[in-house]
Amino acid sequence: MPLLLEQISQLAQSLLDAEQRRAPINKLSDQYPEIDELDAYRIAHKKFELRGQRKTGYKLGYTSEAMRRQMNISSPNYGLLTEDQWVQAREIEYDSLIHPLIEPEIAVFLGRDLPSQNNCTLEAIYAAEPKFMPALEVCDTRYLNYQFKAVDNIADNSSAARYVLGSPVEINDNANLKDRAVELWIDGEKVDAGIGSNALGDPLWAVLWLVNRLAEQNESLKAGEVVLTGGLTKGYLVKPGQQITNKIKGVSEVTVQFV
Repeated sequence: MPLLLEQISQLAQSLLDAEQRRAPINKLSDQYPEIDELDAYRIAHKKFELRGQRKTGYKLGYTSEAMRRQMNISSPNYGLLTEDQWVQAREIEYDSLIHPLIEPEIAVFLGRDLPSQNNCTLEAIYAAEPKFMPALEVCDTRYLNYQFKAVDNIADNSSAARYVLGSPVEINDNANLKDRAVELWIDGEKVDAGIGSNALGDPLWAVLWLVNRLAEQNESLKAGEVVLTGGLTKGYLVKPGQQITNKIKGVSEVTVQFV
């Protein structure tokens, strides 16, 4: 049986309180074992409403095998990004988060609105004048640790916390995002590397997955909304003072400092 509206609001508020107070809580599935995916997305959307922030895009979770294996999650999901999560100063206050985990990604945004449509095609994505850029996503679960069920993660807005974007590059027939190599550097040392195809075979296919998923709810991507297409390596817990860089080889890079 689906959760009642009152329960949805209560659980969304508890997650928001945990985020704002930096005080993690027990998994929702421990309290309500009957929570299903639909309930989880309802909780996440209610939490978005309670935040009162402008939506800036979407984040995809678990599009790579490395992340699904690390977190024991079997399929992708998505969360909403908000204006207060976008880090433009290239610095993040470590103590503003609970247990930050960072991932190198390829982000995509559209120059034109994409109409809500089922069975969207790559041709429609290209027609929306997409661009790509290196990105760093900072996840931060509001639970006690990173051991949770898929529904817990979805309800917690796929652990969305902060994101940093590099300079945009036009996507054309030669962009070949699936073969773009990324490197994750921490304090001047390369700690991991990935490739665009780790995100559901191609970052643009990941965007396509999101578009078709949103169409089920009569929603669509708008011009200027960013899509974080998923971590291309496993996630790394951050320490205070660390400097993190995502380099897309031959294109550009983006760096953030934890202070």
